Amino acid sequence: METPLSTLQQAYLLGRSEQWPLGGVAMHDFREYRGLQLDVVRLERRLSELVQHYAALRTCIDPQRFTQHVRPEATLNLDRHDLRAFDHQAAQQQLATLRNQYSHQRHDPTQPLWRIAVIQLPERQDATGAQYDTVIFTSFDAMILDGQGISTVIARLFDDAPLQPVAPPTPPAVASAEQRQADAAYWQAKLQNVTTPSALPWRTPLANIKSSRYRRANLTLPRETLKQFSRLGSAHALLRNSSLSALILDTLAQWTTDGELCVGIPVAFPAADGSLSNASTFVAVRYARQGGTFVSRAQALQDDVLGALDHLTFSGVDLARQLLNRSQGSPALPVILTNCLGWETLPTNAPVRYHDGVTQTPQVAIDIRLTQDADKNLLLCVDYAEQALDGEQVQAMLDALQRRITLICQGGDLEITPAQFIDYQHYRHNQNEATFTAYPYLAQLAERLFNDPQPRPALICDQQSLTYPELGRQIGTVMANLQQRGLGRGNVLALYLARSPEHVTISLACALLGIIWVPIDINSPPERTAYLLTNCRPDLVVHHGELDTPHGVTPAELGDPAAVNPALPDSQTLAERSVSTEASYYLYTSGTTGKPKCVVLNNRATANVIGQTLQRWAVTTDDVMISVTPPHHDMSMFDLFGSLSAGATLVLPAPHQEKDAISWNQLVERHRVSLWCSVPAILEMLLTCKTDDSLRSLRLVAQGGDYIKPATVQLLRSLRPDISLFSLGGPTETTIWSIWHPIAKQDTGTVPYGQPLPANQYFICHDDGTHCPTGVVGRIHTAGVNLALGYLEDGDLKQHDFVTLDGPDGQPLRAFRTGDQGYYRADGNILFASRVNGYVKIRGVRVSLPEIEDVLRGHEAILDIVVVDYPGGDNAEATLGAMYLTHDGKPLSLAAIRAFSTGYLPCTHIPTRFIHTETLPLSGNGKTDRHRIRAAFSVDRAAAGLNACAAPLPSSPPVNSDKILAIYLQAIGATPRPEWGEETAFISMGLKLPHIRQVATQLNDAFGTRLPPTLLIPCKNAREVAALLAR
Repeated sequence: METPLSTLQQAYLLGRSEQWPLGGVAMHDFREYRGLQLDVVRLERRLSELVQHYAALRTCIDPQRFTQHVRPEATLNLDRHDLRAFDHQAAQQQLATLRNQYSHQRHDPTQPLWRIAVIQLPERQDATGAQYDTVIFTSFDAMILDGQGISTVIARLFDDAPLQPVAPPTPPAVASAEQRQADAAYWQAKLQNVTTPSALPWRTPLANIKSSRYRRANLTLPRETLKQFSRLGSAHALLRNSSLSALILDTLAQWTTDGELCVGIPVAFPAADGSLSNASTFVAVRYARQGGTFVSRAQALQDDVLGALDHLTFSGVDLARQLLNRSQGSPALPVILTNCLGWETLPTNAPVRYHDGVTQTPQVAIDIRLTQDADKNLLLCVDYAEQALDGEQVQAMLDALQRRITLICQGGDLEITPAQFIDYQHYRHNQNEATFTAYPYLAQLAERLFNDPQPRPALICDQQSLTYPELGRQIGTVMANLQQRGLGRGNVLALYLARSPEHVTISLACALLGIIWVPIDINSPPERTAYLLTNCRPDLVVHHGELDTPHGVTPAELGDPAAVNPALPDSQTLAERSVSTEASYYLYTSGTTGKPKCVVLNNRATANVIGQTLQRWAVTTDDVMISVTPPHHDMSMFDLFGSLSAGATLVLPAPHQEKDAISWNQLVERHRVSLWCSVPAILEMLLTCKTDDSLRSLRLVAQGGDYIKPATVQLLRSLRPDISLFSLGGPTETTIWSIWHPIAKQDTGTVPYGQPLPANQYFICHDDGTHCPTGVVGRIHTAGVNLALGYLEDGDLKQHDFVTLDGPDGQPLRAFRTGDQGYYRADGNILFASRVNGYVKIRGVRVSLPEIEDVLRGHEAILDIVVVDYPGGDNAEATLGAMYLTHDGKPLSLAAIRAFSTGYLPCTHIPTRFIHTETLPLSGNGKTDRHRIRAAFSVDRAAAGLNACAAPLPSSPPVNSDKILAIYLQAIGATPRPEWGEETAFISMGLKLPHIRQVATQLNDAFGTRLPPTLLIPCKNAREVAALLAR
């Protein structure tokens, strides 16, 4: 007699196909047992008895008709492998080969879906000292038996207990339509805010993994520990399973970026007739580790699970379909927590003992299983997809669990902090501020400028070349004129000048006198320039007469030699000033509030960067640097202070060479430049225009502030084999750079963000301030000597984004919460992951997308606008694109938008492309869908012509998606819902494989095509079908 497959059986059958992520595998249970002098004849006899007794062992499946039937005759799927004649090494190699084969079997569904292997070996000891000469492999497909049933069969295989009679099968109870509707409403409300898949540190997006092999990691906890932990939970009315499940999920949630998990929990009840089958289902629970105590979270989990058991008519497959629309093409429930504590295990006197196993489940990335061994110790088994999770990460999770439960039992308290059980060895390169080594860079600079008798070149710009004494005299003149104007320590001077010798001399004069100086971007629009000047409240503004300021002076006036000799600070004063934590200079950087932020920096932090870098790079008086970074950018501070305090030569491009990469090459070659330091975009310009010999003098190239391309690294290594390469990083708020990485030859892929400079610490934290484990993406925080003092707002010092953070040792630290996300590798290096709060880097400049949007919304014709970054051009560099709506529904000309933009924004902040649209695309939760907007710009990067302003959104396929949707719904037998559209997954509507043939017929009739059903199987929604029909 044929019976239809259950929805779960159908899902397992479909999971064998690679059309779904993490598919291509059977739902398979593999276990390995070991014994000594096992009676194989008795085993075979007992197995034959079991096959006759349990119908599941004779069950076969028709994959075309989605039915199952029980064979009357018994088939004994028993394999015997005799390896006793092999030597030990050969026998173990053969055993490993067989294990690899049986552990990932895909049984033919038209045959009984199980197999048992007996392997006889030369006698030997295992790691525990137990003797064995026989290994048993059990292999079961879960389409015929659930885990509990498999355990029962295995237990009966190795005992002589009489087999209990099985009553005639009874049809399953059919739930009423009202009950099913009520359960569907329960789950709709329960899961409405769930995010799936859980944000664990997946090796690659789950949607991109077609298939994977599975591996098991194990943790054994002594039964006394289990008893003690259970008693602690019982004191709070927690069941043993609830307290263990909460502990596991609470610990695992440390490895998620948002502290949340959406987990499937299998549920199975013994059949009333005593038969064995797979009648299981599963429920879904949302677990968040934030908020409340661990006990309250565990109690909430217990209530959720118990409550879910009252709503099982809405099956696990139904739940998966409901969640599928939120999973962005990934499996709906890739995390499973299986309670096997009630399953039968072999007793201690059994002829074999459990050794290991692995379970694989389609569309599951990690399955955490709770079971017990023969001695009632707790076995925590983690089966994971190797392509989805790194084995070291899984082991770290288990290690944390072991530490946590051990500490709980030792202290008798369920409440302990993550810092007590998470391993923070990845922080081992952090150094606290106490390790700061003073470097008197200002005293060193003054010594070279005013006391060095050697006329070595200090500054070269175009035809002008100044020795250190000559530069010192010019700086002395500026200092005298500033003193004559009453400026001294603590006064503020704004520099509105292009890169030039005058900019250098005035900057150094201010630094030596203790005057706070502020380089202003001369390319800023007038309104922005006015804000920059007003906010920093300068006592003097240096410019060439183009600004209307009450306290203005020209460089020529400050360079007037008529001034009296300056009162130079003595070396002791300059040494103390070099490590002062008073405000020393201001730098503006983009902010998230729509206005640039004025970062207040100090000499102590600057001294740390200068001193550590000069030492590590071994900079000497023989070195030559070139300054190509804009003088208002933080990296230019090293050009200024690093080169001249070391006695090296600094080359400045002349005004006509500012953006001329050919001229840069000529300058490098002519002056034998040995050190280059810039953002990657500027470096790439240099390399694009290089000649065979123009850059051979470079011994060290450092780049920072943006993504470093592997191709650039490879090209640099071709210049000379011994070239030193560095990656530099850190926001302006952490002074010049606070993290670095020497790019080694093995760094052929993504270049690490690196390790902190001495006297600095980098932390990766969750949103609640707890520290992330190795490999987990979180917000980058930095602490230590490099921290800025804060932000200047209308003359007041503010601490936005400067926070108090508890260090791993629990001690509070002042830290800067950056706009970047990253993660630590096990070797102590940070890798950059993404930016938050709308920050992006464009040609090495940090840009705030909200700031640009606020400015462009000021255009009288623009109703709304969204700015995104996307890969543009042949080299896929980050480019800005803006999608906008207008009040009258008509697109603006590109010239009009750009004319408006240039009046308020720097060139780096102006989008390259503009797309006019009638509505902004929204995501499923009603928010602006930036992913779709980004995709609109990425669809055709070459289409950014002069009419880009009027370019429409990529149109929908010409085939009517609504008609396609109606055909599918008719075949499925489902009633349309308002939320279902062309991108809704068919499987969430109830599509099954047998529906495909009917759909193909109706589509061919409706659209005049001749599509075979097989072409429709990969199509996940109506839009994909429309695209297929259009082709």
